[in-house]
Amino acid sequence: MSGTHIFQSSIDSKLITVSVMNRKSNLEHAHRDIELIYMIKGQLQVKITNNTYHLNKSDFILINSNEFHSFQSENDNLFVIFHINYLELSSLISQKNLLFTCNSNQQSHSSDQELRNVIEELLSVYMQQRNDSEVEALEKTFKLISLLKLNYLKSTNQLELQNYSTSKGQNERLSEIMEYIQSNYREPLTLEEVAGLHFISVPYLSKFFKKQTGKTFSQYINEIRLAHAVNELVNTDKPITRIALDNGFPNLAAFNRVFNESYQLKPVEYRKQMSDTTEKEEMITEEISNHDLGVVFTELQQYLKSSVEQKVETLPQSTGTVETETIKLGKLDAFTKYWNKLLNIGYAKDILNSDMQEQITLLQGEIGFTYARFWGLFGDDMLVEDRSGGKITYNFSNTNKLLDFLIKNKLRPFIEIGPKPKIIQKAVGETIVEQTISERSLEEWTNLYRAFLLQCIQRYGIDEVETWYFEMWKPHMDVSRGQDEKKFIDEINNTPDIDPNHFKEYFKIFSEFKKHTKELIPSAKVGGCGISMGLEGERLDSILNYWRKEEIHPDFLSLSLYPIEKNRDKNRVPIKNLNSNNPHYVLDKLTEVRKALKKAGFEGLELNVTEWNISISNRNYLNDSCFKASYIVKNIIENLNLNHVNMIGYWLFSDIFSDFRDSKNLLHGGAGLVTKSGIKKPSYHAYMLLKQLGEILVAKGDHYVVTKRSGHRYQVICFNYKHFNYSYYLHSEGSMGIHEQYEIFENNETISLSLEIQGLANGKYRLKELKLNRDYGSVLDEWLKFGAVDDMKPDEVDYLKQICVPDMKVEHHVVENESIVLKGELQPHEVRLFEFNLLISDL
Repeated sequence: MSGTHIFQSSIDSKLITVSVMNRKSNLEHAHRDIELIYMIKGQLQVKITNNTYHLNKSDFILINSNEFHSFQSENDNLFVIFHINYLELSSLISQKNLLFTCNSNQQSHSSDQELRNVIEELLSVYMQQRNDSEVEALEKTFKLISLLKLNYLKSTNQLELQNYSTSKGQNERLSEIMEYIQSNYREPLTLEEVAGLHFISVPYLSKFFKKQTGKTFSQYINEIRLAHAVNELVNTDKPITRIALDNGFPNLAAFNRVFNESYQLKPVEYRKQMSDTTEKEEMITEEISNHDLGVVFTELQQYLKSSVEQKVETLPQSTGTVETETIKLGKLDAFTKYWNKLLNIGYAKDILNSDMQEQITLLQGEIGFTYARFWGLFGDDMLVEDRSGGKITYNFSNTNKLLDFLIKNKLRPFIEIGPKPKIIQKAVGETIVEQTISERSLEEWTNLYRAFLLQCIQRYGIDEVETWYFEMWKPHMDVSRGQDEKKFIDEINNTPDIDPNHFKEYFKIFSEFKKHTKELIPSAKVGGCGISMGLEGERLDSILNYWRKEEIHPDFLSLSLYPIEKNRDKNRVPIKNLNSNNPHYVLDKLTEVRKALKKAGFEGLELNVTEWNISISNRNYLNDSCFKASYIVKNIIENLNLNHVNMIGYWLFSDIFSDFRDSKNLLHGGAGLVTKSGIKKPSYHAYMLLKQLGEILVAKGDHYVVTKRSGHRYQVICFNYKHFNYSYYLHSEGSMGIHEQYEIFENNETISLSLEIQGLANGKYRLKELKLNRDYGSVLDEWLKFGAVDDMKPDEVDYLKQICVPDMKVEHHVVENESIVLKGELQPHEVRLFEFNLLISDL
């Protein structure tokens, strides 16, 4: 029995095709796709270019794009071939000229066993062939690709180093010529054409090519054309003449001649042989399909089963106990709570909304932020200018209402100056609504700004106004936000050596505004430029270097942190924006910024993250889920006492900001801490729990932080953060339904924590425990219990307000040996707070 069995019937993908083969051989050929071969049983002889490899059970080998290869089967073997679409893969991992070194038969790699495991996991999914297997198959596929990229792919830098070997010029030229031939082999290429394109003479190219490759120019082109033609001869029904012409042969006679020289066989004879074999295979496949799952599938199932059993046998046996981590009270470090200083309230006009003001009052009463960041203070809807009399006069009634309210609620203004628009986005590049501000000249802006500052000083007093922050807005040159695409591409192409004239206009505006601010309010903080690390981070060094040369410097650097990375082509032009899969994105970017500041001579400059979130989307149900609570806590704690961040402003306070005609439901995936109807989300409760932390850091780990207040008062926050799995990055932001929010993570495992805190005073302690998880405090899960209905009544909304709170319990504990052990089984995405304080001392 020999044959090929394609798995993909209910599961289809442009990225990968999985085939199971047994006792199958083929002639030397080539194709654009990347091919990964994995042995199930028996042996297989694989020839790649001039090298031959003998594969045995559990061996694998990867054949790069356009590599000449063939394989010869031994008796009674079974192997799997994964065909990976080259163009899709190149786009996905943002690298051209993909070249892998992946051969378990040739060189052992530390990740070989992990790759085997993922291959077998993917095969198991394909074996199931369930209707609901697609997401799981895509997850395993992306896991496979991730391993190949991380451990077996030669990076762009490595490929460049390879070109810059001893004969740099020759290798580079040869690479360019061969790449041109590979891309244009279907065309009627001539030695004269290629020589002319590379500015060399025909005789020189002929000698150079033969010396470097050992083949003549025509021999090399014919080998490439023949390899691709053989692939079509076997795998398509195209007429042989059409195959010859489509692959660059001038006519059928030339194709027959080259084919016969290489294989001592005519193309029509080879196709007939393969056709006869295929008919037999189809008969056999039909026959065995009537006997359970068939011999081939049965053997594959047995292999996968035995592989799983073997892995289980090698796992260490669990003792049923959880190892306790010991924390000793020793040297304690004070730290500043940088996360509850700043909150993005949003667009100025929205703050005059009575519902918004009610929510802000609630927030300040329970959490208490220091600064409220907003923009659009001089927007058209704030009615600050009157041009009716031929002369501009100012009306600050609405601005005063806004500022009066904030100050009354003990919120200091953090004002984004300039015409920053209000944008509601579903995803990067997908805007739901954009509300812009009318243009003004620089003179008009400065006159308005000075008048505003003067009336603020008169109304609130200089002592109050000098505590405010003023941030000068710089529009991001981002095509996803409607900016001019040509200017954006020109700017990118200048990176990293950016023309300082590009920033000259911004520096001029910033200097003008800071000069007027300092003249009237000397102690006020004026900074910028709100750089987006995801879209513009690579230009940070240049921006800081040019700013350093300016006469007027910022009082603080502001930036936004959304885990976005740009995918670029070989000319560095952005193709699209991608979500970063780095779980430590926030920490890594802040570390990068601090290094850049030091390098530019701004080492002591105040650093303020004015916006941060996992996504810019206001139509993503992840914003409503428990995931968001663990995401906030994990990133806040991870950066604790690092990188000297003064404040970090969560995006965004309320879903009222993103309320629009498509947001009629109770939840619409808004980024707010509270829903538009005032229900607290898990993200809100995360800040509530973080508020309880003391000002002294005792210890922190991967899943916890321990702090202390004066006296014998201690706080412990534990969390079970889960990062996304590979399937998450398949979907555009906001495209996943409400029922799919917990299906996109690396795993759904609980974690068992046991922390022993030593060095306590003996005595009686009061211990409070608060749990925030899918059972307690999750508005998304409670709404799902309601059936996610779209006609919630007022009493039902009030009910959710009451029940969407963390679970709480209190008990007393006697400490006798100067230590206490805190234990917890944390659900995925759970955040838990322990507070304990000494009531009665033994002393």
